[in-house]
Amino acid sequence: MRKLTKRFIINSLNNLNLSNPIRYERYYINDNLRVQSKNNRFEKEILDDNNNVIEKIKISEKEFLELKKVSYSEIIRDSYLFLEDNRISIKKYLGKYIGLYRAEVTLNSIEERDVYIKEEWMGKEITHSPLGFDKELSKLSEDEFKNELKKYLKY
Repeated sequence: MRKLTKRFIINSLNNLNLSNPIRYERYYINDNLRVQSKNNRFEKEILDDNNNVIEKIKISEKEFLELKKVSYSEIIRDSYLFLEDNRISIKKYLGKYIGLYRAEVTLNSIEERDVYIKEEWMGKEITHSPLGFDKELSKLSEDEFKNELKKYLKY
C-alpha cells in the first residue's frame, strides 16, 4: 500500500521541536526528470506522471552540475523532522520560494488520512494547491507564487 501525504502551510518554525535540517537542492529538467543534491550526495530521479519517484540513480557531481545547467527551475529547501510525531516533516523554502513553510504528514491508509486531525500550529491544507508539490511549485512565476502564498498564509 502506498503511503498517503497531507500537506499544510505553516507560518514559521518558531517553537517547533525539530531535527537538524537537511539541505535539498533540486533542479527540474522536465516533468519526469529532476536532479538533486542532498548531504553531498547527487541523485537523478525519474518521476511518473503523478510525481512519484519510480527510479533514483546516484550520479557524480559533474553529471549533477551538467544537468543543473539545462534545468528549467531550481528549488532549494531545508527539510526537518518534527520530533514529536515521526509522521511529520517540515520544508523551509529558500531562494525564489522564500516565505513558504510546508508541513507534510505521511499516513499509512485512507482511514488514517480521513481521521487525521492537524496540529494546532498547522495552517490551511495545501495538498491540492501548486504549493503542495515541488514539481508544481517549480512551474510558478514569482508573481504566481506570491499570489498563491497569500491565499494560504495568515498574519
